[in-house]
Amino acid sequence: MRKRIPSILRFVALFAFFLALYALTAQRGLGWGDSGEFQHWILNGNTAIFSQPGFSNLHPLYLVIARAVCATPFQVTLLSSFSGALAVAGFYLCSRNAAMAILFGLAHCVWWMSCVAEVYTMSLVFIAAETFCLMRFCEKRSGAWLVALAFFNGLHLELHNIAMLAWPVYAAVALAMRTKIRTIITAAAAFAFGACYWLYALVTRGIPDVLYGAYGTQAMGLLPNNWTLAIFNWALGGLSLAIGFAIFCWSARSRRDSEPWHTSTSWSIAALLVIHFLFWVRYFIISQFTFVLPTVFFLYLLASRRRFGVRAAVLLAAAQIALPIAAYFSLLQIPVPSWYWSHPHRNDAAYFILPWKFHDDSADRCAAEQGGEWSGYAKEKDKEAQ
Repeated sequence: MRKRIPSILRFVALFAFFLALYALTAQRGLGWGDSGEFQHWILNGNTAIFSQPGFSNLHPLYLVIARAVCATPFQVTLLSSFSGALAVAGFYLCSRNAAMAILFGLAHCVWWMSCVAEVYTMSLVFIAAETFCLMRFCEKRSGAWLVALAFFNGLHLELHNIAMLAWPVYAAVALAMRTKIRTIITAAAAFAFGACYWLYALVTRGIPDVLYGAYGTQAMGLLPNNWTLAIFNWALGGLSLAIGFAIFCWSARSRRDSEPWHTSTSWSIAALLVIHFLFWVRYFIISQFTFVLPTVFFLYLLASRRRFGVRAAVLLAAAQIALPIAAYFSLLQIPVPSWYWSHPHRNDAAYFILPWKFHDDSADRCAAEQGGEWSGYAKEKDKEAQ
């Protein structure tokens, strides 16, 4: 009889494999936009950034961790690779389905965000941790798991305000489980401990600055005439969701059931999927298809309830890798001159569609031309020269 590989070994193996994959395909130097801005903030050592307005896009936990462990632009990017690999391993802990974890790790948006300097893969680590605690709370009805969930959510809030989207689901689960008041108070204290700096900022800076800053209309999806951006984000997110939905439909037809979930777990995961999907689908800011990450996480997690054969897993993994390549070469047939339309030296079709970034040095070349410190954005004169 074949022995089962211990879960901890699968966890380590998945983490090591995807850390190697993401690190080898990560962007080597400077990044564009927010990626370059994060590298600039982290490496120049200026603590005044924490006192500037716009706390909602400051991401203090990310900056603190990155400043402690990073000394070069590439190391800042490797922090995303490390977080992405840890998120894939965390997905396995939630699903207990190694094949689905591999498919999740190869998803376009997960791979893409693990190759640039950004906060979203670290946010995905907290989503995995919160989901793991939520599932254990639903199954075991132990208040300790709710307390742990609250603490991780508080830490997550120090990283990104997207942590708030799960509050209605967590509150509904706690209410449905008839959680004791003492446990709720303890969980609230754990949350406050994890989110102490965010709560301090909420009091000292004010609610608008901490919750949405200058992005209130964008966060609420109220910007007019942004269907171009919407279609752009939906199309990029669709590279992950299309395969994820196919996997979900394929797994639904499988007769090989995995370990059954508690009813509260199923409804909670489905509710989190819907909330994150609605948040992403109407967030009209360019390149913010990255907010599709939680939706993909929960979609693949629901699909992991049933298992399918090795042949099907290999075919689906190959499709996930081939789809961006096919989309890229299809896009090149559209008569846009060389697809250089927003930044100098950058092939936008390759930049946004192909998840690997090791070949992209466009930001380094642009920084060398414009002189001075690079903050992630080309100078206006360079943009006008396009």
